[in-house]
Amino acid sequence: MRAYIGIDLGTTNSAFAYILEAEAEQADFPPVHALDIPQPVAEGRVETRRTLPSFLFLSDPPVIGEFARDQGAVTPTKLVHSAKSWLSNPNVDRTARILPWDASENGRVLSPVEASGRYIAAMKDAWEQIRESTGSDPTADHEIVLTVPASFDEEARELTVQAAREAGIEKLTLLEEPAAAFYSWIANHLAQSRKDLFDGQLVLICDVGGGTSDFTLIRVARDGDKIDFTRTAVGRHLLLGGDNLDLTLAWLAESKLNAQLTIRQKTALRRQCSAAKEAMLGGAAVDKVPITVLGAGRSLIGGALRTEITREEALELALDGFLPFCESTDRPQREDMSPFGELGLPYEHDAAITRHLAAFLAGAEAAKPDAILFNGGFFIPDILRNRVADVIETWNGKRPLVLENRDLDLAVAIGAAYYNYVRSTGAGLIVRGGLPRSYYIELDSSAEGVRTVCVMPRGTQEGDRLELDHAGLELVANKPVSFRLYSSLTRLDDNIGDSVLFTRDEIAEGAVHPHAPLHAVIRFGKPGVERTIPVKLGARLTEVGTLELWADSKSTEHRWRLQFELRRKAGSTSAARGQSLAHPVTAAAAASDEAVDNAIALIRDTFQHGTLEPEALPARLEQTLALGRNSWPLQAIRKLADVFLELAPARTKSAAMEARWLNLASLCLRPGFGFPGDEYRIEQARRVFSAGLQFTNSVEAESQWWIFWGRVAGGLNRNQQADLYQRISATILPRKGTRVRANSSLLREMWRCAASLELLPAGTRTELGDALVKRIAAEKQESSVSRDSDLWCIARLGARELFYGPINQVLPPATVSRWVESLSRLPAAAEAVAAMARRTGDAYRDLPPPTFAIAHRLIEQHKDAQRLLAVLEGRGPRDAESLSRMFGEELPSGLVLAPAGQPS
Repeated sequence: MRAYIGIDLGTTNSAFAYILEAEAEQADFPPVHALDIPQPVAEGRVETRRTLPSFLFLSDPPVIGEFARDQGAVTPTKLVHSAKSWLSNPNVDRTARILPWDASENGRVLSPVEASGRYIAAMKDAWEQIRESTGSDPTADHEIVLTVPASFDEEARELTVQAAREAGIEKLTLLEEPAAAFYSWIANHLAQSRKDLFDGQLVLICDVGGGTSDFTLIRVARDGDKIDFTRTAVGRHLLLGGDNLDLTLAWLAESKLNAQLTIRQKTALRRQCSAAKEAMLGGAAVDKVPITVLGAGRSLIGGALRTEITREEALELALDGFLPFCESTDRPQREDMSPFGELGLPYEHDAAITRHLAAFLAGAEAAKPDAILFNGGFFIPDILRNRVADVIETWNGKRPLVLENRDLDLAVAIGAAYYNYVRSTGAGLIVRGGLPRSYYIELDSSAEGVRTVCVMPRGTQEGDRLELDHAGLELVANKPVSFRLYSSLTRLDDNIGDSVLFTRDEIAEGAVHPHAPLHAVIRFGKPGVERTIPVKLGARLTEVGTLELWADSKSTEHRWRLQFELRRKAGSTSAARGQSLAHPVTAAAAASDEAVDNAIALIRDTFQHGTLEPEALPARLEQTLALGRNSWPLQAIRKLADVFLELAPARTKSAAMEARWLNLASLCLRPGFGFPGDEYRIEQARRVFSAGLQFTNSVEAESQWWIFWGRVAGGLNRNQQADLYQRISATILPRKGTRVRANSSLLREMWRCAASLELLPAGTRTELGDALVKRIAAEKQESSVSRDSDLWCIARLGARELFYGPINQVLPPATVSRWVESLSRLPAAAEAVAAMARRTGDAYRDLPPPTFAIAHRLIEQHKDAQRLLAVLEGRGPRDAESLSRMFGEELPSGLVLAPAGQPS
């Protein structure tokens, strides 16, 4: 027998619900069951609970659920929590073993994917224990619906699917959590919906859980008793929820304790405050909760600290801090540092959920919701739901209807099971995401405007497949191109294939909305040879809000898939992660197209025609571009880089040619990422690496070789960086008893290259740093070039905020503290110390207070103390931010129309 299963993988609590086919056939409304999940609740005692707390305690064997959560309050460094939030954290390697984040590096044994998979597996095992008694088929035979936040990016969705696969679930459909909450309301209130819902009604789903906030708008269409629902808007990803309130209460308690707590004590305090919040804001409404923090060290009991938190204090923080009254025109405030950085997660800087809600509604055509459906554990207390309704009433002049969902901790799982039933049987109501806009893809642009073709008209439903066979439509292959997407809410009559010209005025005035472009290199035929391919297009709107576009070759069996994220802002792919720390580029610089063309001609004169000596090329390029080489603008240097890569074979003509090619090509490729087409460029550069240095007896050429790879290191993956390091390690870190003779300038560049490899294992980078500290201590001259270079390297290795590496690659505070203390007597080390001791707000990256104080004293004596103190205290610009800029260059369109009658 079939079961329709829904799983809610939550940040704080997870749940499992199901509908049995036999029961559904015999009922007007199918009964939805919440699975009671067996789990340890105390030492040696297993009981069932209707939810599974999303906590894993690293005992032997590990335990999951309620007992794991409680044990984590005693030994927080062994507790894995907030795995779902880590799944959506782009600042870390989400597949790496980085949890528990609270633990030392050696104690981090699970990836967010692995932890999530274990929670799903625990619920699946609980279902298997009762499955036979229900007469249901094995789990592997079922299609299971698993929920994700509406704002999860594509990578987070894919990693969620991977977690389910690791738990043994293969047949899987993802459903957005706000939609699941709405399905739960439909399942429980279908009769009420026929009375309360009206045509044109706009329903806001306000979903705030433990780790995320999601906003969704659904429009009701009604014709008599026939009701349809269409999702019209989804908010951006907000890492903000109940966890943040827990942290705020913990800070309140810590201030009352008036003591400096260790990381272990802070984590234990946070867990107590979470329990206190549930007790004071829940149904029991406890007036106050005692808080006890055990002492550090051996005197755990005798050194205990005690205070209490009152319900009045908790309400004040929740209402005034997270749900304040504000104007509909207010927007979230941006601070230099998020107050919630302590957990290592990129939480929102502004905790005011109501300001985020105001921004969402304003971005959804100034929507005024008629009704609200609340979801998520944050809104279990009535007083918090009422506050949001009060705020919206002040904005719109009328109070929205509140649609009540029973059991907010189970609503998402119940809704997922109901959706599974509806989509499988055709019974019940479906929430459609029919497009409120028409979508267009650019063919070309001019001063007049942008010429496009409609690829998806307004009203298209999820799953609909459309085909466009437009005469003369061709795909540009083997060069970096951009596929630009536009949409319109006002053009109602365009059909797929219609050619539409959007004027510059229409775009500037907002009548046409530009979406984030998709940058790609379409591979076809001989590598590197540009060509066009006649194609027809296929389009589909997915259930999770992405536009999939296929380009099918008309002459071969090739197919290329393009997938646009419709909710991403147009500028979101334009900003780079940063620029080379050694060779920044001035943001305000500009170069004319004529100057760039002349510069390209000079490069060809040197490496192709041989009419310009390589030694003369740098000065001639600076003269032509009217800028120093470190100020060449990004849009110019990437065009030059493409020419250098094309002419790479010319470097083999002489040592001077090779040295000059390596120097200028790397200057134009730095930092190896951040600009459309850079992955393709690095792939071409890797061919140079495979060929190797040609003139190995030239110190200048070899030095430029390591400069090249240090400059583009950010574009290399982990394995490529490890391969590069293997070529260096024997020289810079020779084995004991081995003496390596190397030119001093060459050795400096090898060290700088090694220090730029942020994806190397922590042990390797620690070994490099230890060796550098010894070298710096042995360098006598204050003005030593080697010392300055070594300080640059140690700053890169020990930085609290890496240039391009994920934050799980940041070296442990204990390691870097040793380096800072060793360098604290060297005035010239102030700049490096500021980078290594910089305060981030994340207690698991920040150096301990005594070391921070040492750094502060050193920097106070520096001639540039004001700037460096700002960097140290986290107020100054971060290294990457201070050297980054917005990338304004646009690539040519990836689709073109061939002139009529012209063969491809």
